[in-house]
Amino acid sequence: MAKLQKASLSDGYQVRLMMWTVPRSLSTVLAKCLTAVDKSKVFFELYVHAHWKDPKKDHDMFDTSEIGKKFAASQKSFTEKTGISAERDDFPSSFLSIKELLEEAHDGKKFILCKDMAHAVTHRLGFLPKDYRHLFLIRHPLKVFPSWKKIFLQSVPDMSPDEFCLEDLPENIFPKGYGYQEISELVDYVKKELDPNAIIIDADDLLQDPKSILSAVFKDIGLPFDEKILHWEAGDAVTHQWTIPQYFLQGNQFGGYYQNALDSTCFLNTRRLPDRSSIPPDLLRLVEVSVPYYEKMYNSRLSAKEESDTKRRSLHS
Repeated sequence: MAKLQKASLSDGYQVRLMMWTVPRSLSTVLAKCLTAVDKSKVFFELYVHAHWKDPKKDHDMFDTSEIGKKFAASQKSFTEKTGISAERDDFPSSFLSIKELLEEAHDGKKFILCKDMAHAVTHRLGFLPKDYRHLFLIRHPLKVFPSWKKIFLQSVPDMSPDEFCLEDLPENIFPKGYGYQEISELVDYVKKELDPNAIIIDADDLLQDPKSILSAVFKDIGLPFDEKILHWEAGDAVTHQWTIPQYFLQGNQFGGYYQNALDSTCFLNTRRLPDRSSIPPDLLRLVEVSVPYYEKMYNSRLSAKEESDTKRRSLHS
C-alpha cells in the first residue's frame, strides 16, 4: 500500500475526498454543505452511474416483476404528462473513465469531493481513484430502510406498502447485501489498501453537532473550517456546480429522491430511532441483518466527544 500523506493547503496540495455512503443517509445534504467550501469541485454519484451501465450487470431496471412493470408504467405516465424523461444520458459511463476523470488535475480547485454509493464499487475496486482520502457516512438501519422504502413507494403510487418490498427490486437498485455489507467491506478494503486513516462519521452525530463533526473532519483532511458552510440556500441551484448525470436530476423530478436535501438550508437536529415494534416485518428483517455491519463501523466512528477531548487537551498542553 502506498503511503497516503495528509493533505495540507500550506504545502500547495489539493485536498481530494471520496465520500461513501448508503442511500437515505443525508449524503446529498452533506454534499450541498461541502459545495460551499472555497474553490471546491463536486462529483455526484458517478460510480452509481457506471454501476447502472455496467455491461456485466443486469440493467433491466424495469423487469417483468410486478413492481418493475408498475415502476415503468408510472415513469412513462410522468414523462407523457410533463415531457421530462429520466432516460440515461451520454455522460461517460465506464468505471475506467470515471477513475480517469477523478484523477485529472482539476486546476484552480482546492477541494475535490466525490460523493458516491459504496455498493456501486464493491466489485470494481481496481477502479477507485488514486490519492484520495476516504470518508464513510453511515446511518442506523432503523432510519435508512423505512426512508428507502418510502421514497420508492412515491414512484409507484398504485402500490400499497404491503405489496412493495425492497428485496423485490433489481439488484443494481437494491444491493444484495442491503448496502451495509457493501459499505462495511469497502471500509475494510480502503483501510487496508488505500487510506489507513479513513474517516467514519454517523449521520445522526452530524445532525446533532455539525460544527464539531465537520471541524474534526476538516482538521483530519487538512482543510480550514469555516462555519459559514453550515448554512446554505434552499433549492437546486447548487446542482449546477456539480458534475452529475442529468438523468439523476430528471429522476428527482419524477421520484423526489433528492428533494428534501435540495430543499434544506442547514442540518436539522436528529429524531430518535423508531421503535422496532413500529417497523414492518419486511424491513425489520433487513434491519436485523444490517445492524452488525453498522455497529462495527459505528464503533470506529469519529465522534464529537473525541473532537471536544482533543480541544481540551490542546488548551492544557
